[in-house]
Amino acid sequence: MSEVSKMRRMIIQDFFDQHGKYAPDAYEFVTRAVIEQVEALEQHRHLTALEVLQNLRRQLDAEFGCLASAVLAEWKINCASDIGEIIYDLIEMHILSAAEDDKRSDFDIDFNLQEQPVYRKKSASAEVPKID
Repeated sequence: MSEVSKMRRMIIQDFFDQHGKYAPDAYEFVTRAVIEQVEALEQHRHLTALEVLQNLRRQLDAEFGCLASAVLAEWKINCASDIGEIIYDLIEMHILSAAEDDKRSDFDIDFNLQEQPVYRKKSASAEVPKID
């Protein structure tokens, strides 16, 4: 673990000890996902709430798959608004930053963090091998 990661973890743990809102791992996950998302952009910029939420849903699915809903429950995350709380807590901790026009209420939207990808069955017309 890098020194930056250790320092960030200490800040998050201290915040959790004082406020106890969401699990420290939730703050770590959101931080890592947002930083990776910004670094993947051609040009660094602030992300919209919807961009953050869409990326978090992909990250949850990639890391936890069918256990994502259990992880969210363990972290006490029930809705997009909870992610907004985490983001703005991270801003308060000076781990993330916000643009002047960003608002906490940007996350008060109907967004399903637990939406599972749709897996389609092969069509019935596909040839089925015969076993004799």
